[in-house]
Amino acid sequence: MKKQFSGAAVLFIMTLCCSLQLKASNDTVYYKNGAIRFIINKAENGTNTFLQLNGEGGENLLKPGRWSYTYFDSKQVQHGYTIQDNIVADAYYIRSRNSKPDTVFSVVTYTSAQRQQLADATASLYANLKYPFKAKENGITGTVYVSFIVDTKGKISELQALTKLGYGLEEAALDAAAQLKFSPVEYEGRVVNVYYELPVKFLLQQQ
Repeated sequence: MKKQFSGAAVLFIMTLCCSLQLKASNDTVYYKNGAIRFIINKAENGTNTFLQLNGEGGENLLKPGRWSYTYFDSKQVQHGYTIQDNIVADAYYIRSRNSKPDTVFSVVTYTSAQRQQLADATASLYANLKYPFKAKENGITGTVYVSFIVDTKGKISELQALTKLGYGLEEAALDAAAQLKFSPVEYEGRVVNVYYELPVKFLLQQQ
């Protein structure tokens, strides 16, 4: 006899740094010669910490206090960090938009009021998220990761799925995320573009 399930799609909202945080991980970036440029630990609580930051010859570049670090990746995209005692206070990259440079922050330090506004904005995903019939029928569960940019007018752009679970889960998560409403993010006295990654977890409850 086929088991019956009721679908429940659940959004997990972690403590916000800039991304609506994914699981803990380490990001490693290399120089062309294969040497490690840096390793950043991304904790579940949203704190990003430099574990290593090296020169091309392997020398340690980390230092105490607040300072800035920039580099160009293999596609000649500029990335920058503000570092406070090895902790990432903010991070950004510069993309080309309408043939002009356009800065997008991937990490900012929020006020408590901004954190609450973001939590309220993403909470509406519950109401718009639908469990795909094909996934429900086959008992498919899992976490879909989506990314997007909130621009200086509060609009979502460059929405995409970062996973490939199939069974319509990515499409359902993208449809729900597209309906989110955000306020423009103000950081250090100016309104900025902000990149987010959002984990959306699909669960099934057995009846």
